[in-house]
Amino acid sequence: MHVIHFAFECGGFDNRLMRGGLSPLVWNLSREYAARGHRVSLVTPAHGLLETLRHDHPIEELPYVHEHHVPLVPDPKVWPDHPAEIGLDLTTRAHRLRRDGVDVYFLSDAFLDLLPDRLYPPPGMEGRDLAHFKPLMFQVAGAHFVQRYLRDGEAVVHGFEPYYHYLLPTIFAGDPALRTVSTVAANAPVAQAVYRPQVERLLGVFGVEADLDAFAAPLPAEDSPEATMARVLAGTRMHVEAGPDHIAFLPMILAHADLVDFVSPGQRDHYSTFRDTPFESLFQALPVSRMLRERAPKLFTGGCGISDSWLARDPRAVDREAVLRGLGLDASLPVFYHAARYAVHHKGQLELVRAVEEVLAGGTEAVFVLRFATNGGGQTAPAANAYFQSVADRFPGRVHLDWRLADEDTLFEQAACADFCVFPSKFELDGFLIAQAEAMACGAVPIATAQSVTAHFGHALPADDPRATGLSLPGSFRDDDPALAASLAERIRQAVALRRTAPGDYARLSANARATARRFTWSRSADLRLAAFEDLLRDRPRPFPVKDAVRYGWFDALPAEAWSRHRELVARSAADLGDTGAYGRCAPLDERAYERLFETAYARADFVRCAETARAAGRDDWAARVRGRYRVLPDATGGRVLEYRHPHARHVELAVPGTAAPATGLESRAEAVASDEAVPADSGMVLTALAPVGDGVFRGALPGSPAGRGPLVMLTLDSGRVTWDTLPGDGLADRPAFRLVATDLDGTLLRDDQTVSERTLRALARVAEAGARHLVVTGRPAAACKQYLAALGYRGLAVCGQGAQLYDAGADRLLSSASLDLGLAQEVVERVEAVLGPLELGVVTAPPESRFKVTPRFGERVRHGWDVTADRGLLWTDPIDKLVLHHTSVPEDEVESVARTLCGDRVTVVHSVRGMVEVLPAGTTKAAGVERAARLLGCDAAETVAFGDMPNDIPLLAWAGHGVAVANAHPALRAMADEIAPGNDEDGVAVVLERLFGTPEEPS
Repeated sequence: MHVIHFAFECGGFDNRLMRGGLSPLVWNLSREYAARGHRVSLVTPAHGLLETLRHDHPIEELPYVHEHHVPLVPDPKVWPDHPAEIGLDLTTRAHRLRRDGVDVYFLSDAFLDLLPDRLYPPPGMEGRDLAHFKPLMFQVAGAHFVQRYLRDGEAVVHGFEPYYHYLLPTIFAGDPALRTVSTVAANAPVAQAVYRPQVERLLGVFGVEADLDAFAAPLPAEDSPEATMARVLAGTRMHVEAGPDHIAFLPMILAHADLVDFVSPGQRDHYSTFRDTPFESLFQALPVSRMLRERAPKLFTGGCGISDSWLARDPRAVDREAVLRGLGLDASLPVFYHAARYAVHHKGQLELVRAVEEVLAGGTEAVFVLRFATNGGGQTAPAANAYFQSVADRFPGRVHLDWRLADEDTLFEQAACADFCVFPSKFELDGFLIAQAEAMACGAVPIATAQSVTAHFGHALPADDPRATGLSLPGSFRDDDPALAASLAERIRQAVALRRTAPGDYARLSANARATARRFTWSRSADLRLAAFEDLLRDRPRPFPVKDAVRYGWFDALPAEAWSRHRELVARSAADLGDTGAYGRCAPLDERAYERLFETAYARADFVRCAETARAAGRDDWAARVRGRYRVLPDATGGRVLEYRHPHARHVELAVPGTAAPATGLESRAEAVASDEAVPADSGMVLTALAPVGDGVFRGALPGSPAGRGPLVMLTLDSGRVTWDTLPGDGLADRPAFRLVATDLDGTLLRDDQTVSERTLRALARVAEAGARHLVVTGRPAAACKQYLAALGYRGLAVCGQGAQLYDAGADRLLSSASLDLGLAQEVVERVEAVLGPLELGVVTAPPESRFKVTPRFGERVRHGWDVTADRGLLWTDPIDKLVLHHTSVPEDEVESVARTLCGDRVTVVHSVRGMVEVLPAGTTKAAGVERAARLLGCDAAETVAFGDMPNDIPLLAWAGHGVAVANAHPALRAMADEIAPGNDEDGVAVVLERLFGTPEEPS
């Protein structure tokens, strides 16, 4: 087959064309494919280095001269001093190098020859220098070259790193001869976006039309938790905020590429879910999350490897003492090694140097070989960071610091001398880390962060695991992380002790590290990719990855047969995630299962699932435990303090308005701008830590202005999981603690004379003034409560019929209604009468009539509007919403108990009015009805205060963030309520609302 590699760097054969791990990835795959007899074309920029390369390589000029016009459309917000469109007339030429069976095509023009020293434009160029667009110009020139010169039959166009080829899958999508593959090598933010007018203009150059609206990610609502998360995360390296005139390019690739390839299994897992990271919640709200599920068969892991030449060398042949002496280091001391491009933040190099300074200043006996490669392959390289250099200068003989790129001979010699290799990468950004694999292949024991994307190295396994290779560090999602620096220092001291006092344990880890790393060969990686390419060219469909989808918790994406074929696997995954709904489809939901699901969700701080499980299990104590995770306390100055509790929390941080803290002085502003890492934007939101005051208890001041809809807390758990928790209300004096007020009517909001007091009306008006919503929740059918709603001046949604109906009072329209099966209703009557004797019956017929038909002795008296019939058969002539049971001598609590025992698995049985027991469709409760209404109103349970008086209100008060029973309530309701208010005739609802929302002024 013909494989066309499309890569911005490819210098695996010459480090003058190399800046990072992308070069060996591209070059070694190219060599492997060629060795198997495939035609391999590698398209890359010349980077202005043709004359330099000619000294060492036979480079020929090709008869390819392409004069083309490129319309450049810069974002006016970023480039305010530039025209709306800049026309670039370019002449692109091509040169070829044939090496190891690979045709390397160097494209050269006025743009592609820029920046020969660094290859990549630094982020600081954006908005200042048009050289910033060099990668975009490569896409345009490269696409033309593929179409005009290389397209001579079927081919696979394989692009490396989405940012450098995102146009290609869309451009080539209509070409039946070309199949496109995209490799994600390093994990750029999944929401990274480009200026949409520029994309549209360049696609137009190639005569391509694309529905870019399908890839647009709507901005989260301004007052939503997601908007606050986005602003906080924009100050990190996990997320970039973009306006509606930008478009994320990963969805374009998912839509149009034939395959999306990852360099490690953990990297694919991470990019598919972002599980346990601060980005997970926001990711789930983005369209790309849905696209990844829908296009799961496109995703595969091609892997990564170590070069054959490296694996062929013998570390034992290296003269350790001579090499270290040549570096000015003491060969008798444990050696710690780090080699990577200079990426001070996402590779954890700032924390690494801080840890080195701490352990050496403290007297630890060790030496460090630190390579932070900057510019491309010269003999000299200036210090990129003054602080780093000062630490090296301060500890001569203990630290060797080199800023240069090195050839394989040099790197192997130094790696072979290492006892430990240190790679504290952060933000889950590094997909494989070839340098770590190379050092491990020499026997170096890794000290590295416990990231999903590098789990294949085995360093995060428990120390007693027979496969363990090293020592792990906690994951980190922040710049200049003092906790990571402290953990690094601790691990370095631990490693020194291990080397000296437990040589057997060290030898085991070293042997495991060597064996593990040597499994990562380019031959295996090439085999995996070539098999996938063969499927593409032969149009063999790829199966949906059911087992991966189950692991990811993509239960909604599973094909129907997976629920039976993989029932046990789904149940285990659902149990691990605390997902009651998915678990219940595969296994019995008994008391033990509910408890396991709740405790799992609680340990993960997944309080939404905790509440769902508590509600499904009918466990009010669990619901109270969830509600009790926080409280707001007054402080001595009149302000407010948030107290947060979770037994597994390591850190608790509150999102507040503010500006990021100034630089620590360990990296200057100029150094940050000159690096390859973009400086995160100041988003106006920061995290402030709550202080630990006891086991799992944290406290801190609440801000004077709201952070979104309510306090947004970021939790870091002992497990390493980082997640968010949105608390109800915002705890501020000028905002209501609750956004939804749900009130029962009879016996609660209404007085015994069926009226609403003026005080209650004023309190409800104050609720509305504060921006909260009032929701009437009643057992009455919608048709029977219109007069009461009119007396309230009520025009909103109402939950009627014990939760079976959703009614729009303003439009006088029933939005939804559930009916009770007639045969089932008659069966209930027969079974209860078999135990208790004859019953008096009532039925509420289905809308629009909603008549109440009763037998003659139903209730104490026949009321106006009731249809009385002595013929029971007439009760079952029309569809019904509910059945009502009345016994003339048996108390209603006993009738309810018998009915629930006999039929509670098939219907809902509630007691709402004295003397009456209601039978409704299964699953019908006031809580379920209010939950549906709350979703429509944009509220949740934690933001709801609910009032009731009878046992049918128990589910509602358990669901709500705060449940209030009036003093005249049934004992069962009073026993589980969060608060007891005065009775309905004493305006109990108004008393509580005045406390929560303020006392309204009485009219003069």
